[in-house]
Amino acid sequence: MLLQFIVNGIVAGSVYSIVALGFALIYNTTKVFHIAHGAVYTVAAYIFYACYRLLGLPPAISVFCGLSFAILLGILMEVLVYRPLYKRKALSGIALVSSIGMYIFIVNLIAMIFGNETKILSPGIEKTYQFGTVILTRIQILEVIVFVLILAFYLLLLRTTRFGKLVRALADNPTLLATFGVEASRLRIGIFALGSLFAGISSCLVARDVGMDPHVGMSVLLISAVAMIVGGIGVFESAVIGGFTIGILQNLAVWKISARWQDAITFLLLILFLLLRPQGLLGKKRRVEEV
Repeated sequence: MLLQFIVNGIVAGSVYSIVALGFALIYNTTKVFHIAHGAVYTVAAYIFYACYRLLGLPPAISVFCGLSFAILLGILMEVLVYRPLYKRKALSGIALVSSIGMYIFIVNLIAMIFGNETKILSPGIEKTYQFGTVILTRIQILEVIVFVLILAFYLLLLRTTRFGKLVRALADNPTLLATFGVEASRLRIGIFALGSLFAGISSCLVARDVGMDPHVGMSVLLISAVAMIVGGIGVFESAVIGGFTIGILQNLAVWKISARWQDAITFLLLILFLLLRPQGLLGKKRRVEEV
């Protein structure tokens, strides 16, 4: 029984890690606490649902539409909202409030169009596979496989491509990057597009597994933020460690206590790290002027 819950935690951690990688990428480079990332996550799921269930399109095309809308929405948020604030050198609090406003507007628009009830993509029984005492559904196996592929792609992108080098340079020293003639505005568009793509991938996987409702994005957003903090702010891949930590602890809480304690475990983990190790597991202590 314990092994089953640990494996369930690994599956949940795989999904958490994908969306957390996107959130951490955006925050570590642009310093925008992208609350609207949750709205991007929600929109991708509902576009997937609309194409697949309402329009009757094939699953692959429906997923493509969901991911495309996620990328487009992320880019529009950057171009129409964050970029003007960035050029005016607005305070980070203004960007945060703007992000909250976008999230509220989009989520309420989705609720108005599709309703507040939970939507299920596949009402039938999912095919299962047994590995010893562990039972996994087909979509759960797919979630882990997709995570492995996404992580490999992400690490290769950051370490071997010019875009990855520019992303790391923007995170380390945006002023120095500008002196080399690199246009930060164009780079930020690519960052928001990639981060939104990760949110869309995670969203489509979860929607296919357990369905979705208009407010699902907020809980995923909070988990992403906590995963980034637990792993270590400033380290791009650290969100993976945070995501798996949260996923496993949540499922152990379900095993020993109750499913109602999942959110409490997440916030307890956040409080402990903020008090005892605010730099996270992989982060390093920094001077005040470096923050």
